[in-house]
Amino acid sequence: MQRLIAFIEHNIHIMLFVILQMMCAVLLFFLNPYQQASFTHSAAVFTDKSNQLSSTVTGYFDLQQQNNILQAQVANQFKNDARSSLSFMNDTITLRDTSRHKLFDVIPAEVIYNTVYKASNIFIINKGIKNGIQKNMGVISSQGLAGIVLQSNENYSSVMSLLHINMNVIPTINNLEYYTGLKWDNANPQTLKITGLNKLEEIKVGDKVYTGKSSLLFPAGILIGEISKLETSHSSQYFTTHVKTATNFRNLEYVYVIVNKDIDQLSTLLPAND
Repeated sequence: MQRLIAFIEHNIHIMLFVILQMMCAVLLFFLNPYQQASFTHSAAVFTDKSNQLSSTVTGYFDLQQQNNILQAQVANQFKNDARSSLSFMNDTITLRDTSRHKLFDVIPAEVIYNTVYKASNIFIINKGIKNGIQKNMGVISSQGLAGIVLQSNENYSSVMSLLHINMNVIPTINNLEYYTGLKWDNANPQTLKITGLNKLEEIKVGDKVYTGKSSLLFPAGILIGEISKLETSHSSQYFTTHVKTATNFRNLEYVYVIVNKDIDQLSTLLPAND
């Protein structure tokens, strides 16, 4: 106690000076409208900048997390395919064959507009022609297949979602491609349907559905979804197959545009009607 009293006595003048300065600052703020407005404006600017910085940092780490998820997913899909291996370079993920020839580049993008409850759903991404994106490029999310690029301008691109009545994908189930097609029926934004699968096919609820080799837009093996229901009718020999989408379109934040580096060369070898 004596030491505390001695300390106060020794520093009494400095302490009084600090107290008086604080009182002056308080009086200046409350009695001077200009100073009050200036302080309020400065505080608002500081808060806004802090929020922007926080949003940027959060968005960066969210994108990093999404990229990590994508890398793990693609690696898992291709780990059993001897023809493919992965090389992760900068912001672009590259798929190569065993000769180290570049097959696909994967360009990350952010979704800035998205619809899920229309008949013809699209989403818009913040990458365009200047980033190397063009019409008819495949688009995936960190979870699975997402859509196909409809059109691009310099900075943005619109993408036909899997939840689009004109979107048709050839599904692969248990390593077999089925050319009946997989489409959305404008109902549940988490469910696609495959019609025309024969009841004799060895498929069951829980089977995974992937992209096949019938398209140059996507690598084979990209997850589309999982069979959630097999609808049967006594009057038909076919299933109506319900597929729960791997991609959650109602919470779609980041996607990855697939660039087939050899598509021009490969397209010249296809029949004219393909």
